[in-house]
Amino acid sequence: MRVAVLVLVAATVATTASADSHHRHAKKHVAHARDRVEIRGPVRGQSVGAPWNGYLRDAARLPDGDGYVIRRPWRAFGTRTTVDYVLRAITDLRERFPDAHVFAIGDLSAEHGGPITEHRSHQTGRDADIGLVYKDKPANFPRDFVHASESNLDAAATFALVREFAETAHDDGGVQMMFLDFEVQGILYRWGKAHGIDEDRLDYLFQYPHGRGSSDGLVRHEPNHDNHLHVRFKCPRGDSACR
Repeated sequence: MRVAVLVLVAATVATTASADSHHRHAKKHVAHARDRVEIRGPVRGQSVGAPWNGYLRDAARLPDGDGYVIRRPWRAFGTRTTVDYVLRAITDLRERFPDAHVFAIGDLSAEHGGPITEHRSHQTGRDADIGLVYKDKPANFPRDFVHASESNLDAAATFALVREFAETAHDDGGVQMMFLDFEVQGILYRWGKAHGIDEDRLDYLFQYPHGRGSSDGLVRHEPNHDNHLHVRFKCPRGDSACR
């Protein structure tokens, strides 16, 4: 009996040590990615006007990279802070979920901003569309965004994507709000609750379950956003023409 207890204790200690090691390893990867992608700060007068009525000057371009595809490179322009935050989030997510399929980056803005087809906003370099993450790479992805459902969405990776951007909310030029279909928010909300995410934190992140018209949450419902996350960033301090 005494030998059995000792074996059980040893196994428990080994399991705990392995989990701690894995957690430290994951944190190291994320810290490394954040150190590598520096947020360089605003360029004065870059984002001119509001996201739905304005233009972009001295644009930065999201660079090509491993593990993600820019669907329309001629629409991969934004403010410097927007491009840096998007790049850092994708880099972090790629390191945390190395076995995930290739990521899809949709439209930011045209090089000089202004109206572009299929969008009312995306005019001033502060909007970015990011494809969701799925359990298995869907057909035609990343060329096409794909409707998310309970059965196909990788809720863990997509939740991490939302949280990556949410963590910038108090930073200069960080996220202002995000847009995602209400039902897809529900998938992520339920996943978070089932995995021990504090309910106050979930309510901070999501409009769900308070109703489509609610002003709760960083993530708000928007029609036709059941296949991608639309991220909008704040005006950086010092960019005086930004609205």
